Amino acid sequence: MNASKQRLLIAMLSGALALSACSNDTGGRVAGPGELGHIHDLVIDEDGSLLVASHSGLYRIESIDRAVLVGSEQHDLMSMAADNADILASGHPDLRLEKYRVEDHPPHLGLARSDDGGETWTVDADLLGKHDFHALAPTDAGVYAADTAGVIMLRTPSGDWENLGALAARDLAVNPLNPSQLIATDEDGATWASGDGALTWESLPNAPAVIEIEWTAYNQIIAASADGTLWQTTAPIDAWSEIATGPSDVETVHIEDGRWWVTVHGGAIHTSIDDGESWTPVYAPPGR
Repeated sequence: MNASKQRLLIAMLSGALALSACSNDTGGRVAGPGELGHIHDLVIDEDGSLLVASHSGLYRIESIDRAVLVGSEQHDLMSMAADNADILASGHPDLRLEKYRVEDHPPHLGLARSDDGGETWTVDADLLGKHDFHALAPTDAGVYAADTAGVIMLRTPSGDWENLGALAARDLAVNPLNPSQLIATDEDGATWASGDGALTWESLPNAPAVIEIEWTAYNQIIAASADGTLWQTTAPIDAWSEIATGPSDVETVHIEDGRWWVTVHGGAIHTSIDDGESWTPVYAPPGR
């Protein structure tokens, strides 16, 4: 990206964020109509709060009609995951802040880590302006990250980065008992599996067309189609069965401690405590 284009992008983003803020950069403000945009990931914070990775920053859901900005930085968060007590995220940085601008590089956040629930972020300087991860999967073996360049990367426990297999993944899930076994979806709804720590990938032609996937237990994989159909299999190569129907226009699925969450186009969030049999609204964006 040349310097003039980068300056134009900074100006455009700064203007858009200033308009959406309707106040100052102190954080703690409530999201207005359409402000969250797409929701790409959810995290349950240590205090039980539901945190939302949105196009205009990290938000905490406080009630059915109230999403509050966490911190003051407004990154376009394309992925997010809990890594023990920390939060990991990637996407596009808040270019109002000079520390996130890298001359002649695209606006890629690389990997950001927060140890205070998203109030502040520490960014890997070696990745800033170079990598945009749209899926993150922390494990004991390291953090798997799906780069938009079409490769899966691994941040090892020592902090080094390794390039693994080629795959343009939309979502990643890891066997909770074996971090070398992964399953992924792509933007076309195809499903892929790896048994060697993401070094190689095999397509699963018998899987349904799904966009989001969760490996919730050793023998339980849950996936969602865009129309809200929910599917289950016991292993990547096993048969899939339709198990429930959730809200349509799915964007994100999150399953944790027996509770399911689904976000849909437009920013609404729903939850289920009976494996998808029934759904309760958690958040309804203003004006919808």
